[in-house]
Amino acid sequence: MFDSYKHFLETPGYHKIIGEDYLIVEFKCPIKEELFAAWSECHSIVYVLNGQKKWITPDNDYLVQADQSIFIRKGAFKNQQYFEESFCVLMFFMKDDFIKKCIENDIRNETTELHKMEHPEVIYRIDVTESLRVLYESFFSYLKEPNKTPQKIVELKFREMLMNICLNPKNKNIKNVLFTLAQQSEYPIEQIMEEQYFYNLNIEEYARLCGKSLSTFKRYFKKAYNTTPSKWLLSKRLNLARELMLNTDFTIQQICYDCGFESDSHFVRSFKSTYGITPNKWRIQKTPAAS
Repeated sequence: MFDSYKHFLETPGYHKIIGEDYLIVEFKCPIKEELFAAWSECHSIVYVLNGQKKWITPDNDYLVQADQSIFIRKGAFKNQQYFEESFCVLMFFMKDDFIKKCIENDIRNETTELHKMEHPEVIYRIDVTESLRVLYESFFSYLKEPNKTPQKIVELKFREMLMNICLNPKNKNIKNVLFTLAQQSEYPIEQIMEEQYFYNLNIEEYARLCGKSLSTFKRYFKKAYNTTPSKWLLSKRLNLARELMLNTDFTIQQICYDCGFESDSHFVRSFKSTYGITPNKWRIQKTPAAS
């Protein structure tokens, strides 16, 4: 799966600014497929400069066009691309520590109306005012000459941008989700796994999402679920696959993709190993027409 933060952090050729706990990059999407999955260990803000792209989550689809913006919690999602016109975007990646710093030092001082959210969405639309648009565009000069701009200036501009978003009453959900993220000393493994198990992430990537080393992640996982991550993921994905086979007319290939399996053959092999029958034969047996 495409690791967006790591790709833009490590790949040369992009206009970007790398901070201690943030990354700002201007880019045209490097993926050529119309539909693809991506993930990031950082939260992010996207501002579309040209073209359009659709972000797809289990709960909703978000078509984002030029001069529109969204906030994305860290984790995985799917993208649908449109090749009729070129797509260009500004992307602001933020680690948890950066959000905590902004909440404690900036946003909390300007507003008392902060509420913790029990089940925040993966994606939120951002209302783009003229002042926010000017702030977004102000990063272009820094991106063109990143080595000539002190990091402190860029960080202050980034924090000003977040403040602008949060002080807009139309963005109250953004303000509250940032506050919620800042209150979490660490992400509960259960929350991340339940939200992300149907994406094709490997164990090391799930560990990074949880902000833990691989060994620490496995230890915490064993304590939470009394099994290994691999066994738990396989069980969850197979159960979801069976549900989709019974309740939808999706093809086996689509179900494989939607449940996080590496390939059709991996899904069929795992299903038969667990249930002693292929997915197609199981589906035929369970459909009403077969009874």
